[in-house]
Amino acid sequence: MKIVQVTVLLGALFAVALGGRCIRDNTNGEPGCKTKEEIDQGYWRHNFDPTRFWECTKLNEPAVLQSCQHQAFHPSQLECVDWDNWEWEPVCAPLSRP
Repeated sequence: MKIVQVTVLLGALFAVALGGRCIRDNTNGEPGCKTKEEIDQGYWRHNFDPTRFWECTKLNEPAVLQSCQHQAFHPSQLECVDWDNWEWEPVCAPLSRP
């Protein structure tokens, strides 16, 4: 019984830790490019089209929509990859909005 309680507690802590990193995003994913972190990361996935991504080039300037040629944008590798190497990942909101 003790093992079940510990397992449930660890599972709950893990879910809370993951939940704090990712706020679900139901928009197209366009970042506001208003923080240094967004500029440093540079690229953000387009939430509705896996062949496209947003690029933050300058602070407080609108993000630029880019496209992968015959490939998909990998949200954690932050680059265009062959479809065989692409996998779906949870959609997380950028740090700011336009």
